[in-house]
Amino acid sequence: MSEIEHMNSEVLNRVPAEFRPLLNLEHLEAWTADRQREHGGDHGTYEVTRAMFQSVLRSQHVEGDGRWSARRRARKVEKHLNRLVRASRDAAQAAEGLRVTYADHIRTVQALPAQRAAKAVSKADRRGRVHTFAGASLNKTVGAMTARPGTSEEAGGETPGRGTDKGSGRAVRGVNDLFDRKGA
Repeated sequence: MSEIEHMNSEVLNRVPAEFRPLLNLEHLEAWTADRQREHGGDHGTYEVTRAMFQSVLRSQHVEGDGRWSARRRARKVEKHLNRLVRASRDAAQAAEGLRVTYADHIRTVQALPAQRAAKAVSKADRRGRVHTFAGASLNKTVGAMTARPGTSEEAGGETPGRGTDKGSGRAVRGVNDLFDRKGA
């Protein structure tokens, strides 16, 4: 029963013994196929019964009936037969839906560890790319702030990384000093 390997054994022990095999996909497929056959047979029986009741009840005309009187009387009985037909059809479809959904659930649960490992690797790669990008950006900023080769300290009046803002005469110590910030 590889399908239930991720299930808590305490929870599994609370499941009645006769229902535990249904947690195995092969057993569930056989069980749902039986239910579908059973409900499909019921569906056919109910449709035949409904047709029989419709023909008999709709043909019962009593003297003084209007045009649709027999049909209206018959609808009260047919309503319940229609419910039986619909319920058997829905039950057969629900059995098929149970099988398909449980199979998808098992595939999802079994694929989760691999998906999570791939996501962790992707996250680590993304962090590495962000760190590389941030490092390159900072190196570029530092390179832009340092003095250009070929200029002397006396000529520009600046030291590498400690330039002055020509407009205000302030010393530039970092990126934030390049922008005028008022108020904050």
